[in-house]
Amino acid sequence: MVAQHIEATAPVAAELAALQGVIDRLDPLVRAGLTPTDAQQLSAAVGRVKNRLDALAVRAARVIHDSRLARRHGAASTGDLLGRDLGNDRTAGNRLLGVARDVPEESLTDQALSAGDLTLGQARIITDGLNNLPTNTTPEQRVLAEQTLIADARRYTPRDLRSRADRIADQWADKTTVDRHESELLVEREQHAWEQTRLSMWANGDGTTSGRFTIPDAQAAMLKTVLDAYASPRRASMIGRDRGEEYATRVGQGFCELIERVPTDRLPNHGGNNVLVTVNMDLADLEGRIEDAAPGTITTDGTRMSPGQTRRLACDAKLLPQVFGGESVPLDLGREERLFTRYQRIAIANRDAGCAAPDCDRPPGWCEAHHGDETWADGGTTNLKDAIPVCAEHHRQIHTGHLQCRTNPVDGVPEFRTPGTTRWKRNHRRRPERDLSGG
Repeated sequence: MVAQHIEATAPVAAELAALQGVIDRLDPLVRAGLTPTDAQQLSAAVGRVKNRLDALAVRAARVIHDSRLARRHGAASTGDLLGRDLGNDRTAGNRLLGVARDVPEESLTDQALSAGDLTLGQARIITDGLNNLPTNTTPEQRVLAEQTLIADARRYTPRDLRSRADRIADQWADKTTVDRHESELLVEREQHAWEQTRLSMWANGDGTTSGRFTIPDAQAAMLKTVLDAYASPRRASMIGRDRGEEYATRVGQGFCELIERVPTDRLPNHGGNNVLVTVNMDLADLEGRIEDAAPGTITTDGTRMSPGQTRRLACDAKLLPQVFGGESVPLDLGREERLFTRYQRIAIANRDAGCAAPDCDRPPGWCEAHHGDETWADGGTTNLKDAIPVCAEHHRQIHTGHLQCRTNPVDGVPEFRTPGTTRWKRNHRRRPERDLSGG
């Protein structure tokens, strides 16, 4: 629903027309070209003017709310009505209304907002900080806190300003008191964040699944740190990705790798059994003995996976292949010996020092054990000499046919090449078997 056009009273209408006139005259000058100096001055002036216009919008929101105009105009709420003037963005309308309700009229914060010295976000942070002051704060201390935060807003980022607001009582209280007060605020904030935690997913029907989540800041920081490591441009070049690939794509693919690396044997048990994805697949398809292998099916929800992906994930216990013969009779619900033991993995880490693919720097903890010349699905053994550690991306390339690997017949070192090439390449970090003892 679009905003209704309402005629303003004569004085207000005249000033609004004058404001529009200034913008109309300025627009062609800007379009004609700006010098760097003019551009910088324009940016600074627009920012300050926008703050002042937001202050006017706050005052208007107060009147609209107090006058109960929302129902008269068929809006569900005041925030909904305000949102119609903000690109039909109800969230923006509610944000504006929140500042209008919570920032006291003619307070120091309100005056700074009207002067263009604060943004709506800064005013919100300062107001929250003042509302969170200790209950024994005196009026004089409250004024001091407000003055200090308004001054700090000129040099602090919003995040730093919020942290400053949590400790603003240090203007008059000792460090122990301030620490205790901040801890109380953080406990309350963390509990609220935990209660607001949500995650939902839905299938798109095209082989992808979308989702939405809200998690506490601490866990978000942990997740971002891990995903940034997966999505770094330097790593992208090492595994053959395009450096120009969008950051969001790299992060999304990194998230998939992170999911695949979750140790299922450490997850909570369900009915006494470890959480493990089981996939139905014919034996001939799993072994790759036929050219047109059939996909595998995840038993929990019927999701279909390509033969290559099924084989790749089966290598490192990401899923348990429930193998069927020609008559669809279960022959083997996985084989324990197909998985490398903890001690074998330690030896592999000491020997190869990470992903064995050429020029890849992924550490041992980020690698999966790939069965070498003869995969487990083909009947290969799980001996130490058959193990080739590869990162998730190189493992994927092997099982999709974009990368070939072997153990060198002379020295047993893993080697790789791309289809159509003849030269085998290796990662030179590997230590000889005789050096594994450290001698």
